[in-house]
Amino acid sequence: MESLHTLYARHTGKVSHRWALYLDVYESVLAPWRAAALDLVEVGVQNGGSLEIWGRYFPNATSLIGCDIDERCGALRFDDPRISIVVGPINSPATAREIAARADGFDIFIDDGSHVSQDIVAAFCNYFPRLRPGGVYLAEDLHCAYHRKWQGGIDRPNAMGFFAMLVDGIHHEYWKADASIDSRAAPFLPAGAKVDIARLAADVASIAFHDSLCVVHKRPADGRGRLGRRVIVGHEAAVDADPLAIREREG
Repeated sequence: MESLHTLYARHTGKVSHRWALYLDVYESVLAPWRAAALDLVEVGVQNGGSLEIWGRYFPNATSLIGCDIDERCGALRFDDPRISIVVGPINSPATAREIAARADGFDIFIDDGSHVSQDIVAAFCNYFPRLRPGGVYLAEDLHCAYHRKWQGGIDRPNAMGFFAMLVDGIHHEYWKADASIDSRAAPFLPAGAKVDIARLAADVASIAFHDSLCVVHKRPADGRGRLGRRVIVGHEAAVDADPLAIREREG
């Protein structure tokens, strides 16, 4: 199958634009999904070219759902019947219901929407729980989190800080006696927001940061991603015999 770079290079339909780095990361992260019967949501439709390309990249996808606040996106027409557009703010209950009506869950969620940190954080809190186990959540253009134009700033609680906080959330088990995860998350959430941040973080298997892009993998249904059991092999312990004692104790 053709790579994402090739599909972009050969695309002649509706306009799409992405930073070259994103194509590299997406190829690495999403290639295992290429043959899957998946559901994808992409926030930020603009001209619709990205959805056309995703349709070629994922030939067995069940649904490719775009969401945008621009009402003109609702008039876009696609040859691919799997592509549909939901017009409305991604964090509104009405939009969430409309997306749920088109797919009862999804495997890939791409946030290329407003780029405002508050919206990015809210979208993650609203939609990561709906991501299927083992799914991938991607937030683009996070350099905007540092710019006032998008209500960001290095001295403000922003989307980058929120995702970095989730790294601590993955390790909550090791520090929960010393601090509250709710208090760590509070600066990034709207006042009075009801978010079970501990549960949200517990479902995160991994977080990877790239220039302006964050990739969050959801923990698979079988729970893989935890430390699991120690793996101790060998019989010679001339320097430190503790591993052998541990193996004996843990069976």
